[in-house]
Amino acid sequence: MILYVNGDSHSYGDDAGGPDFCYGKILADRLGAALHLDATPAASNDKIIRTTREYLKTNRPDAIIIGWSTWERTEYLYDNEYYQFTGGSQIRPYWPEEVKEQYKKFVIDRSNNFLNNTFQSHEELWNFYNEIKSHNIPFVFFNCYSNFKHIIAYGKPKYEWGSEYINPYNENFTYYFWLENQGYQPSNPKFYHYGADGQAAWADFLYPYLTAELESSKLNK
Repeated sequence: MILYVNGDSHSYGDDAGGPDFCYGKILADRLGAALHLDATPAASNDKIIRTTREYLKTNRPDAIIIGWSTWERTEYLYDNEYYQFTGGSQIRPYWPEEVKEQYKKFVIDRSNNFLNNTFQSHEELWNFYNEIKSHNIPFVFFNCYSNFKHIIAYGKPKYEWGSEYINPYNENFTYYFWLENQGYQPSNPKFYHYGADGQAAWADFLYPYLTAELESSKLNK
């Protein structure tokens, strides 16, 4: 059995001890599965979608979990290399000049345009949700920090996500805020990261969602 996990630093296990302590590893061990972890720190949703697609071209895992990153992040392709742009990062001195200029534009056009980022991400994730669903592989989506509560607040139409996406319109079901509500303290508040105890608690939270999708898949075969 193979469990495929993608996401950003929260799914990678930053400030929790790394991949050996991430919720994906805990779940894989609990299921007796091998973990394929594509999550990387500072990953944008563009990267998460791209690398998941690349993996599924030649692989068929038994289950997929994706923890979505913040809506403002994106990636820029230059000279066959992808650069991750995040709202809280700074220009890297080793970046090519073209990439530095594009990052400056990103800060102006995207980093401070929260609502448009939310609306655009809502569309992109809906399309990808249906794309993954077409693979007929059990999967679970969740939001790490950003969420779609503003879709409701601004009267935008909600989508009929299935049980695979955990309460995308409710911030209390995001990784960060759910753990905060349970009394966990970030191990690195600057990056909103929780420690190994938070990762273990999130694995316990995800487990019934994941096993429900696995069971549903068996019944539908």
